[in-house]
Amino acid sequence: MPTYASIDQGNTATKLTVWRDSEPIGRLAAKTLSAAAIEAELARHGHIDAGIYCSVGRRDAAHLDVLRAACGTVVELSHSTPLPIELHYSTPHTLGLDRIAAAAGAVAAYPGQRCLVVDIGTAVTYDVAGPDAAFHGGNIAPGAGMRLRALHAYTARLPEVDVDGELPAWGSDTATAMRCGALRGIAGEVGYYRGLLPTDTVVVLTGGRADTIAPLLERPAVVDHDLVGKGLISILRHSLGATQHIKDN
Repeated sequence: MPTYASIDQGNTATKLTVWRDSEPIGRLAAKTLSAAAIEAELARHGHIDAGIYCSVGRRDAAHLDVLRAACGTVVELSHSTPLPIELHYSTPHTLGLDRIAAAAGAVAAYPGQRCLVVDIGTAVTYDVAGPDAAFHGGNIAPGAGMRLRALHAYTARLPEVDVDGELPAWGSDTATAMRCGALRGIAGEVGYYRGLLPTDTVVVLTGGRADTIAPLLERPAVVDHDLVGKGLISILRHSLGATQHIKDN
């Protein structure tokens, strides 16, 4: 079975995953992930057939160089990369690469099913991937930390509040009221968007706050922290196949 590597460079953290076919066999994740650490993890797994790099913020050339040195072939995800899904979006060149990858991951993990993909990170994205292997659009909202910082910054007396802490149904002090408003508000949004879709829709949560939000939902959802990575590997395979098709013709 082939071995792949993916680097997902997000707004607040970088995640390296090594895959044996479609299963993760090694991973590193940190707010600041050094090129040396990536190189050591890749070397630990021996030969790697291909890799894919995705960044939604600052492009780290050192990370990309290490990946290129370790892998036989590397794809840097861009808006011109061949995709295994269709994008039903009027401005596909503005669609976040992480949203594309998460939708591709949902299509790969749940073929033939409609998915509501909720990526709960710095921002929260609510995206619909259809049973026709297509991205059908979605919405973007502030993440929990952003909501709390905004409450502090744009009011005279509300304090700075950490996202981590107690989450009662109703806040008994200002700090818990703000935290519950931010996090339970996201949970309410998930329920609202779920209600706009057919009842057989699969709801998949990913991102740094997925485990915090999942217990707050009225109905269960799948938590998959590898969803973006699964999408990157799906895109990588598709891109490699498209390249081979061009060579053959």
